Amino acid sequence: MRKSIAALIVLSLAGCSFIARSTEDYKIETRKVVSTQDGAIKACYDTQLASNPSQSGTVVVKFTVEKKTGVLSNIAADPNESTAPESLQQCVTGALEGLKFDKPDRRDGDATFTWVFKG
Repeated sequence: MRKSIAALIVLSLAGCSFIARSTEDYKIETRKVVSTQDGAIKACYDTQLASNPSQSGTVVVKFTVEKKTGVLSNIAADPNESTAPESLQQCVTGALEGLKFDKPDRRDGDATFTWVFKG
C-alpha cells in the first residue's frame, strides 16, 4: 500500500505598511519552518494508519506568524475544511506548537496549510 502526504500553503499578510518580507519570501520562510515537523506529522498519520489502514482525509490548519517574535500562534485545524479524524487534526496542530521564525517580521502573517493524507 502506498501512502502519501501532501501539504499546500496559502499565506496572507495582515498589518501595517512597513517594508518587510515579500509575500513570496514569507511563504518560503513559513514552509521552511513548518517542514521541520514533517517527520512528526508523518508519525501522526502512521498512528492513524495502524488502527485504520485505509485512513485518508485532509487537515487544514490556520495560524498566525506573530510580528516581532516570529512565533506561530492561534494554531487550529479548520473544522469546516478538515475531513481527517479529530485525533489526527489534534496531532498535526500539536506538531506545530512552539515553532517560530529565526528572524521575525515587521508584520503579522496569516497562514493556511493543508495536508492531504491518502492510505
